[in-house]
Parts: sequence; structure tokens; C-alpha cells
Amino acid sequence: MNPLRLLRTVLWGFFGLRQGSEHQRDLDNLRPVPLIATGVAVAAALVACLVLAANWAVSAA
Repeated sequence: MNPLRLLRTVLWGFFGLRQGSEHQRDLDNLRPVPLIATGVAVAAALVACLVLAANWAVSAA
């Protein structure tokens, strides 16, 4: 299992732009637990970046 493939799959899922054949191939080859864990980690990183950006914007004003 390639971690970069998991990350790519999760990021395409966040954008909602996955092609049908590639989406089906991912569903056939990836296990759900690592996919969900990667999704949660990416979502947490996104929230942390947004919080840091908001704190930086407020403190700079």
C-alpha cells in the first residue's frame, strides 16, 4: 500500500473531481481503515492550518 496513493485518493475525494474508472480502481485496491485514517489526518491538518491562519490574521491586525 502506497501512502502517496492514499493521500492522492483522499485529496481528490476532498475536491470531488475523481474520474469513474480511477475511483473504482481505488475502491477495489485500497482498504477502508487506512483510507479513513488518512482522511481524518488530512482534515485535521486543514483545520490546524485554518486556525493558524486566523490567529495570524487577528494578531497582525
